[in-house]
Amino acid sequence: MIQFKDVSKTFKSKGVTTQALQHVSLTIDDGDMFGVIGFSGAGKSTLLRMVNGLEMPTEGHVEINGQDLSKISHNEMRKLRKSIGMVFQQFNLLDSRTVFDNVAIPLRLNKADKDKMHKKVMELLEYVNLADKADAYPGQLSGGQKQRVGIARALATDPSILLCDEATSALDPETTESILQLLERIHKELNITMLIVTHEIQVIQRLCNRVAVMEHGKVVERGSVLEVFSNPQQDMTKKFVRTVIPDQIPPSVVAKIHEEKDNYKILKLRFLGDNATDHLMYHINKTFSVQTNILFASVNELQKTILGIFILQIIGNDAEIAKVIQYIDEQQVQWQEVDL
Repeated sequence: MIQFKDVSKTFKSKGVTTQALQHVSLTIDDGDMFGVIGFSGAGKSTLLRMVNGLEMPTEGHVEINGQDLSKISHNEMRKLRKSIGMVFQQFNLLDSRTVFDNVAIPLRLNKADKDKMHKKVMELLEYVNLADKADAYPGQLSGGQKQRVGIARALATDPSILLCDEATSALDPETTESILQLLERIHKELNITMLIVTHEIQVIQRLCNRVAVMEHGKVVERGSVLEVFSNPQQDMTKKFVRTVIPDQIPPSVVAKIHEEKDNYKILKLRFLGDNATDHLMYHINKTFSVQTNILFASVNELQKTILGIFILQIIGNDAEIAKVIQYIDEQQVQWQEVDL
């Protein structure tokens, strides 16, 4: 378990004080794939670097499995770092060393037996599908291959925690997907707790079970990916989520509605899992003296749960519209009125 307890971090440089983190409290449970998302300067990388002691809080403290990192000895910190792997945005490979040697670096630092080290490195290269590149140099590899080397190196000490700092930001979409598949496989097969910081909401959607949204050094929203994506509360979260799960009426449709003289309300409905839409729409149209138009619809899968978003125009008199809304409430469907 990783715990950030009221953590703040201040940097001072040339007389300028920067507040990188402000009173952050988060808990990352064993086995989580926990995502932290925010724009550049949000503080997410500073937060990540506190897990392995590369940064220490100005206030508050960080605990790993109950150990307060500010209170452990240098030797204890070194031991802890062996259980934490890290994957970087820019790969951080040594260009003068072969792929094999890059992966072997943590094992050499730990003075591993030569035969055991060779076996371990080759097993890892096989695992990331680069066994044939053991004698190649980083300059001979593609970006995706370099990141696979970085991931293999991060796994060399059999970590229980894997930190990913913008691990796909330097990659093209196709390569990004292959890296995400690899990280997903690692989590499933090796049961490693992952902390992933990124500005790419697609990465959070694809991998994570829980998420925290950061802005100006603060956590502004947190929860399960299903909770946060299905009903984002903060403006920052809505901006991110809308890039993968749009929930707004197209401008041309809005313009057309403004030209109409009908009495109506527009409702945004959110359906989760088996809370199916077809029965609801059928019953509304059959039972009530209203006309319905679906102005927008999207269906997405989050954590193996279907999220449907429908924006529905209900045309009729106020009394009938009120009956429809009452029926929607009775079906326990989330809704909110949309003002154009």
